[in-house]
Amino acid sequence: MRTITTDDLAAKWPRAALVDVRGADEYATVHIPGSISIPLDELPGRLKDVPNSTTVYVLCGSGKRSTQAGALLAGRGYDVVNVAGGITEWYRGGHPVNYAPPPADAPARGRWRSLADRLRGRRTGSP
Repeated sequence: MRTITTDDLAAKWPRAALVDVRGADEYATVHIPGSISIPLDELPGRLKDVPNSTTVYVLCGSGKRSTQAGALLAGRGYDVVNVAGGITEWYRGGHPVNYAPPPADAPARGRWRSLADRLRGRRTGSP
């Protein structure tokens, strides 16, 4: 499967078809504007929601889940590219994100809570 850096993806964004395969709670906290949320465990049942007339760029937090998603999509005939480093590298590269702070009682995983905390006050992209 092909891969792309977040900087190279930024040159294609916002026209690129982005599928974010992180969990819904992760996506709700921070995501790339214009991306589609299809959690990895829902992907097999939601293939109709994945654009099939263009290259699909899959991402997750760092690359593990998007690699799995990419393999599944490629096996179904999609032209798919994995985004190396996922949302973490996208953010580190200074690219736009939509951010909503998680509720105080949300069971956010440690690194996502940490990323969310760093995003507070950061300029974000349009919804």
